[in-house]
Amino acid sequence: MTNPPQTPAAETPAGVIRTLRELPRSAIVLLLGIALNRMGSFVALFLILYLTGLGYSPAQAGFVVSFFGVGSIVGTFAGGSATGKYGARTVIIWSMLLCSLAIGALTVVTALVPLLAVSFAAGAFGQMYRPAAMTMLADLTPPQRLVTTSAAGRFGLNLGAAIGPLLGVWLAAAFSYQVVFLVNALTDLLFALIVLLVIPAATPHRASDHPTTGNRAAEAPAPAPKDTARYKDLLGDRRYLLFLAGMFITAVAEAQYHSTLPLEVQQRGYPTALYGALVAINGALVILVELPLTPFIQRFPMRTTVATGCLLLGVGLSLFGLPFGPWIFILGAVVWTLGEIISAPSIGAYPALAAPAPILRSRYIGALSTCQAAGWALGPTIGTALFEYVGGAVWVMCAALGVLAYLGMRAGVREPVLP
Repeated sequence: MTNPPQTPAAETPAGVIRTLRELPRSAIVLLLGIALNRMGSFVALFLILYLTGLGYSPAQAGFVVSFFGVGSIVGTFAGGSATGKYGARTVIIWSMLLCSLAIGALTVVTALVPLLAVSFAAGAFGQMYRPAAMTMLADLTPPQRLVTTSAAGRFGLNLGAAIGPLLGVWLAAAFSYQVVFLVNALTDLLFALIVLLVIPAATPHRASDHPTTGNRAAEAPAPAPKDTARYKDLLGDRRYLLFLAGMFITAVAEAQYHSTLPLEVQQRGYPTALYGALVAINGALVILVELPLTPFIQRFPMRTTVATGCLLLGVGLSLFGLPFGPWIFILGAVVWTLGEIISAPSIGAYPALAAPAPILRSRYIGALSTCQAAGWALGPTIGTALFEYVGGAVWVMCAALGVLAYLGMRAGVREPVLP
């Protein structure tokens, strides 16, 4: 009697150090470039303060910032199409160059209508590189290592997100917001130059390495011809659409931590420092724990990690609505962060693994980024409205969204069959 073939869930994933050591130089350079770019991204953090300092009302400043958010959604969607048509390297270079120009223009444009246009452009070009970067990483990384590589990318992003605000505050205090934006523009320009000078012009798709998924022929559309790949090719992949729906509602819930949570802390009579501590707990745990823990998490089926993580994220956020002392906020932050740690690396890798052909990777990745951006943009509006008119209903909503996301992910995520 022969032993059954080993499933991917039972295989021992490579460790973090081995994975990074065996990545091609282009992938390492790209990961470092992404981290550098995130560290120097200041516009979303300081734009509203800059605009009110120019004399605009909070409502007018918020209107300009909303154009930045809309541009971010459009940029992620367009980035997927542009990557499939022109290639990831080209899209990264041009999006960062154009983003650098748009952010630089923010330092000299003062009239409202031009500010709306420049803000939209900064948001769009600033996010267009994301599907391209993830597509390039998928092309450069063996499928078995993609989840760990995704976690390494998130490590760089989170480290940059932790350092960036401190650097931005120092620049604003020591110089001005114009200097803050110029540094942002120079960082984008540097990222473009790194990709142009260090990463080779050709990073071909490795079709032989591309995984398939169980029962794929019955569950997903046939690969589109190379010259006709479109976002509409996703519409026949109903399970991936469930995954996207789960990501959208998860993003709506997750957005509450930076929009509604500070209001909840304030309404309970706690100092603002408590909110800062909660955000710090989230950032510190993700930076310190996620990457080392990812090889262990990979031992479980991807469907399980993605669904369970989304559920824990919603449940953790819902704890903020319970009428207990400050400790409930800390517990909620830990549970919410645990959900993020469990699910996020797999979520980052899944679109490239789910695409039925390499030519569709950028569309699958772009669709994920667009749904996340839309959820993060819409979430604050929904959450703050519920908080104002129905009180604690916003935290009940988070729990419900966590359950819905869990069900959607359980039904939508295929288990990749890796070579």
